[in-house]
Amino acid sequence: MTASPDREQADPLFNPLDPAVLADPYPVYRRMRETRPVYWHADIGSWLMTRYADCTAILRDAEVFSTDFRKIGIPTPPTLLSLQTLDPPDQTPLRHLALDAVRAQDLDALRDELDAFAVKLLDELAERESFDFIQDFADVFTLRTVTRFLGVEAPVTDEAFARFNDDLDHSMDAQLDPDAEEPGLRARAHFNDLVRGWLAAPGPEGVLADVVKLLPGSGVAVDDVLVNSVRAFFHAGFEVPSRFLGNAVAALLAAPDAWESLVRGEVGPDTAVEELIRFVGPVQALARAVTADTEIGGQQLRAGQVVTALIGAGNRDPEQFPDPDTLRLDRKPGAHLAFGRGAHSCLGLNVARIEAHATLGALLRHPRLRLAGEPVVRPNGTLRGLARLPLTLG
Repeated sequence: MTASPDREQADPLFNPLDPAVLADPYPVYRRMRETRPVYWHADIGSWLMTRYADCTAILRDAEVFSTDFRKIGIPTPPTLLSLQTLDPPDQTPLRHLALDAVRAQDLDALRDELDAFAVKLLDELAERESFDFIQDFADVFTLRTVTRFLGVEAPVTDEAFARFNDDLDHSMDAQLDPDAEEPGLRARAHFNDLVRGWLAAPGPEGVLADVVKLLPGSGVAVDDVLVNSVRAFFHAGFEVPSRFLGNAVAALLAAPDAWESLVRGEVGPDTAVEELIRFVGPVQALARAVTADTEIGGQQLRAGQVVTALIGAGNRDPEQFPDPDTLRLDRKPGAHLAFGRGAHSCLGLNVARIEAHATLGALLRHPRLRLAGEPVVRPNGTLRGLARLPLTLG
């Protein structure tokens, strides 16, 4: 959801590339919600929804608000057809297969392993004068988690991996930066080759081992859609939680009283994690194709249009979350939108929560946590996060 340079000043209300918006989009979301909660953005070519109720309605109704843009005549490249871009009933056998494989995993064992790994990694980093939390912890920790969960060897994170990963990331904003589309498609093809190797020879345990075991009789073919779905799960499985962990630590350091309440044990980790997910969840926008004339938020939408649920804005709606712009770690957990809704809700939400708990527990062993430099924001509007977060634990 990033505007190309020649369009940076085109929209007076919401410019996703404005550095101030990239660093903190919530004041703009608030202004949109208060003045134009249903807003047609010409550059994005979509209605933008900023109220919680409207976002929820869009995400729950997969029939009228579809993830399959072919239904409104927008071509979808073959590498983008996946569990997340198909709707029921086409999606149903694949989602059932994925859910069964995910549910077959031993989350208690994963939790113990991640708790120990987070402690070990942070204790080693504590010996440095300072370190980059993103590169040295979050990226390492989340890649280890998703490959462990899938049951595969972690790929080598060399320059080529980083380049393809960046291209895939940037392509999420291809609506307003057409130049990002082709590199993104090449990156997906590269990671698809990796996935085909995993599916051909899965490890003895993990999600992919169970996928292969459950394939016969599932109604799912070993085809590009399956490969694309595994690739999307793999990529989201390390990029999204890595962005979240960086956002969460930065938010805690910006609210010293909240961090101190955790250190003193005044707030439980369960409510703290859910509040942080609500407060700084990285996924900002989920677009849908309007397949039938309908009304939402008092606005008539026509079949063939596009609507975008700005879930980052919905999670700050005061109608749903009182005092939403304050980080309140003791807030009674509400139904935030960070993991989506309905047929396209996040399959890895329980793993993401385990990662957050493990990281928080490891950080609390170092109560003198503080910034060692200025955070650097990634130039990405759809998946918000930090490129660097210098910290010291001493």
